[in-house]
Amino acid sequence: MLMQSHSGEISLLPALPAEWPKGSVTGLRGRGGYTIDIRWDNGRLIEATLVSDVTQTCRLRIKEKLRVLKVIAGKKYKIIGG
Repeated sequence: MLMQSHSGEISLLPALPAEWPKGSVTGLRGRGGYTIDIRWDNGRLIEATLVSDVTQTCRLRIKEKLRVLKVIAGKKYKIIGG
């Protein structure tokens, strides 16, 4: 519902229930050693923070848009909007 990590991608809010139009969650763990915090409003991503345990390439999907990021271990990355 809030995050899905498989096939080498992390998807944010892939199946957000209509009953949760606004909210936030912290500390989600994704495959590949990611920790993710998410904040949304009106069913849309407002902000996400991503930290990786290792330096790697991150494939991050928000709705149909795919972002590819080179991430450094321990550094925080802020993603604004979708």
